[in-house]
Amino acid sequence: MQRTVEQRHSPKRRTTTRRHPSTQVLGFTPRQWPFVFVVVGNWLFAAAFFALAKYLTDWTPEDWTVGHRIALVIKNAAFAVLPAVLAICIVAAQRLDPSMFVGRTPKPYSALDINNRFILNTFEQFILFFIGNAALALYCPIEEARSLIILTVMFVLGRMLFWVGYHYNPYVRAFGFGLTFYPTVAVYFWLMLRMVLGIQVNL
Repeated sequence: MQRTVEQRHSPKRRTTTRRHPSTQVLGFTPRQWPFVFVVVGNWLFAAAFFALAKYLTDWTPEDWTVGHRIALVIKNAAFAVLPAVLAICIVAAQRLDPSMFVGRTPKPYSALDINNRFILNTFEQFILFFIGNAALALYCPIEEARSLIILTVMFVLGRMLFWVGYHYNPYVRAFGFGLTFYPTVAVYFWLMLRMVLGIQVNL
């Protein structure tokens, strides 16, 4: 039986094998790989920023007594909490706008809701940062005192990137979150080596 004209002249479609969304490579799905790249980028950027800041700065306190260590930790804490203070001021003004609410609850993912989430997350991160910064001040030598300031600058930078990214797209906040959180994880790892195993690693 002869084929019809449409069948004879219709182009052949290429059959390509599409990867299923659940297909894993090294244990990660295609949807998870962007977050893996963000995590790796966080570690690389944080390490490069820390190393460059230490190379370009040469500050040591006049003395490194317990009082000087506590004073530096408190100063760092006052600087690190500034993004949350700014967000609270903005939220106080936004609460005067009835269009931000559904009943008594802020609209999901509205500017007010995002700012509330940012404030909550910032204080959660700040607690970890403050304890780690204080413990680090107890164990680091005087020549490494500037490391506390560099970590504080990274914390504030990460918080601001997290805040801006959250308003742009909830997925974009990941880099700012990592820049805040992973240096704190590195601090706790350093502290465990020093306190538990007695291993002194230069910062």
